[in-house]
Amino acid sequence: MSRFSKLKIIVLTSIFVVAFVFPVAAGELDEALRKQQELIEQQNRAASKLNNLTSSADTMKKQIQQLTSQISIAEVDLRKKEQAYAEAQQAVATIRKEVNAKQAELNNRQDVLRQRVRTIYEEGQMSYLEVIFQASDLSDFISRVEYMSCLVENDRNILDDIRIQKQELDTKKEELILKMDQAAKLKQQAEEAKVYLDSTKAKKEIALAQNEQNQAALLEQIEKLEKDSKALESKIRDLQKKNAGTNINGSISVWPTPGCKFITSPFGYRTHPITRQHKLHTGVDIGASHGSNIVAAGSGIVIFSGWYGAYGNAVIIDHGNGISSLYGHMSSRSVAVNATVAPGQSIGKVGSTGWSTGPHLHFEIRKNGEPVNPMGYF
Repeated sequence: MSRFSKLKIIVLTSIFVVAFVFPVAAGELDEALRKQQELIEQQNRAASKLNNLTSSADTMKKQIQQLTSQISIAEVDLRKKEQAYAEAQQAVATIRKEVNAKQAELNNRQDVLRQRVRTIYEEGQMSYLEVIFQASDLSDFISRVEYMSCLVENDRNILDDIRIQKQELDTKKEELILKMDQAAKLKQQAEEAKVYLDSTKAKKEIALAQNEQNQAALLEQIEKLEKDSKALESKIRDLQKKNAGTNINGSISVWPTPGCKFITSPFGYRTHPITRQHKLHTGVDIGASHGSNIVAAGSGIVIFSGWYGAYGNAVIIDHGNGISSLYGHMSSRSVAVNATVAPGQSIGKVGSTGWSTGPHLHFEIRKNGEPVNPMGYF
């Protein structure tokens, strides 16, 4: 379930004060209106806090999703680093075996060489003379001399080969050990990165849980305010019945924004642009530039002129016969309570006060307190 379908955000104006007929018992009705205004303002404050919380919750949910993705990537990276480290360890172990085998081979070859040198040293030149004097002829003599020279040269080559092989093996071993150390560091860094991401995600999840608890508490508060507002609405309607003797007999006949007829949001159910809750849009939004003229839709008496919660600056006109009209989000008002207005008379200017995403007029008509589609009058 989405957060917006779950949230029961305020009924911004459970009653409009709009279908009220100009009161005979003005004091009691004014007091009821004042209390209703206070409830709306409390609802607005609670809704504002709730919006901040839901916005924060959305941000945290996105962050948790990103962290979950990052953790998955980190886990893959860690497995690669662990594999690379294991392979480096295996390579070092393998080269160490090779080094040990080569070292053993070199030791054997050195032992043979040492033994030959020792024999030459112990027997001296006689060994060479014996080899030479045993020659059967001149050709054999030359061959024996060349053989002895080759033997000595071969001994020198063996010594050089031993040195080169040992240096190569030592260098390779050092390189592999360095690679293993680097692989170990990368593996440790990958482990630390995953631990950090896991810890950060856990903290975000705790914060989100607390946020949702706070949202639930605010929802309870808002629901309580809505119940109080409904009870007060019933009282106001009772007071309205007592005022049925008024002689107002106006009607809706004039479009409220001369020259501006573009409807940006019609009457009916919609997703509210501020609260994101799917609920009834109780009027029509008329697109108009800031400061455009607003006129009375019909003759009547102004029963409200002031700040009206989410509607910002607003004017409400009683037209009699249970019909009233409201003009919301005004930048300025030019009529006061109890003023009698004529159809087409200027009552204020277009603005973007209250809960509004830009300059426009929110225009409502109510019949006996219930919102009706204003377009049915035009």
